Amino acid sequence: MDDQRSNDNVHAEQGLVTDTSDTDGQYSSVILQLTNLDGGFRCLLDKVKQDMQAAKDAAVFLKKRAAMEEEYGKQMAKLAQTTAEAFDKAHPRSGTYGDAWTSILKVHETMGEQRLKFATDIAEVADDLLLLSKDTEKSRKQAKEVGQKHEKTLSDADAALEKSKQRYELHCEEWERAILQKNGEPVNAPKKGLFKSNKTQAQMERIEEDARTKATLADQTYRQQLQAANVARQDYYQAHLPNTLTALKNVGEECCVALRYQLARYAYIFEQALTADGIALDNDDGLGLRSLTEKIDKDGDLNNYIKSYSGRGIKVQKNEIPYKEYSMSVTALHVLNPNPVFGVELNTLMERDKNEVSLILTKCCEAVDAYGLNTVGLYRVSGTNTQIQRLKAAFDRDCNAVNLLTEENISDINNITSLLKLWLRELPDPLFPRSMYQRFLGAAKIEDDRMRVLGLHTVINDLPDAHYATLKYLMSHLDRVQQNQRYNKMGVSNLATIFGLTLMGNDGDGQFNASAMTTQDAQRLAETQWQVRVVQTILEHYRLIFEPDEV
Repeated sequence: MDDQRSNDNVHAEQGLVTDTSDTDGQYSSVILQLTNLDGGFRCLLDKVKQDMQAAKDAAVFLKKRAAMEEEYGKQMAKLAQTTAEAFDKAHPRSGTYGDAWTSILKVHETMGEQRLKFATDIAEVADDLLLLSKDTEKSRKQAKEVGQKHEKTLSDADAALEKSKQRYELHCEEWERAILQKNGEPVNAPKKGLFKSNKTQAQMERIEEDARTKATLADQTYRQQLQAANVARQDYYQAHLPNTLTALKNVGEECCVALRYQLARYAYIFEQALTADGIALDNDDGLGLRSLTEKIDKDGDLNNYIKSYSGRGIKVQKNEIPYKEYSMSVTALHVLNPNPVFGVELNTLMERDKNEVSLILTKCCEAVDAYGLNTVGLYRVSGTNTQIQRLKAAFDRDCNAVNLLTEENISDINNITSLLKLWLRELPDPLFPRSMYQRFLGAAKIEDDRMRVLGLHTVINDLPDAHYATLKYLMSHLDRVQQNQRYNKMGVSNLATIFGLTLMGNDGDGQFNASAMTTQDAQRLAETQWQVRVVQTILEHYRLIFEPDEV
């Protein structure tokens, strides 16, 4: 151990937080609304179908209107011609009246010819709208098939996940019963009577081993299927669904734009053919055909339709499905994991777990290194007590099984820092042992900086193995914290104030009322300041104390 301390050169890697880019920025707000809406794809399909039907209805109307105008134009031109011919025969020389009347009939004949042209133009608009409706229906059908294909892929992945989860839970229940049966604990027998009381201990062990193997295999299958389901969900919600919705939205927009254009074209034709009815077509009140056509707002219609649909739907949940660990009974867990880490001597932990540095310390520091070094007030801000107690129970249950890097645990890094401080506070003998307390204070009181560092170095080298290794690992971590103080605002002085009392085994809060301070309070305050100075000196000269070869 002494050789290791003289030659040890620790290089800790600082974990990097992967910066997830915002892929949603490429899609419009409408697409984001629809991806967040349960049934958003069906909503847009219905809207495009409605637009397609609107084009078809307009085409049918204009087709009938064209037939009416054609009949009107033919009858008007025929009437004008026959009347003019009859008038010429009856009144070959009618004077100024005949000229005027003939001109009037000619005007009506011209109006009839214009109506025939009007009918032809309307029929062209109707044909274009029918073609638009068919093209929209075809494109909508293609988008629908693509969307349903991806929906089925996601549904199949979710169904397979649920099936593997049920099989995993079933085998875990069988394993738990085998554990309890083997250890003589009371157990509710399954309906099929798989476990009977007349089994020998060897048989019980084989049954438990088989059950554990099946549970392990089921767990692997469950995890693999969970990963596959989450990949399918990610592909669906981040790529397939937005792309399909975008394509379908483009189909709807093309239909709306074309429909609006054809209606505007029809209005222009109508206005040109019926100049005498200009006021009716486009009056000052804004109720004319052209004015009404120009008021069509495809974007407003789509947003209002989605808003009305949202009232009937629910928000879609796009987060990944978390892994749900099977929860065994307290009795079974005690049989499997009887090794707590809180309130246990460091030397005991080292001898029991065969690790110089306890796993709870390494796991907490690694999580903070990876996700918390830039958090303002790191180790100063407290976490949520319920979450801290949850993590404490998990470590006491099975320290090896705890994963602090899950989304739930890293969502608030202050829970992990508070857990680490709680573990240090609950050590039966502090990290700076009580037997060496006065030696540490004596070294801290040395005024000369160099001699104070040498004094602390000497005392630290005399620490028990477990205390030395733990202190070295913790100081290495806190050194990385203070290196990022421009982000987390936690320099050496702040960290020393927080950890001074904790590491020295002082249960007080370090707060004193200056206006009513007693002599005893003043002595306690001075002692607290020396405790802080111990930690501050170690942090300021961390590399000199623990890595002399690098200085």
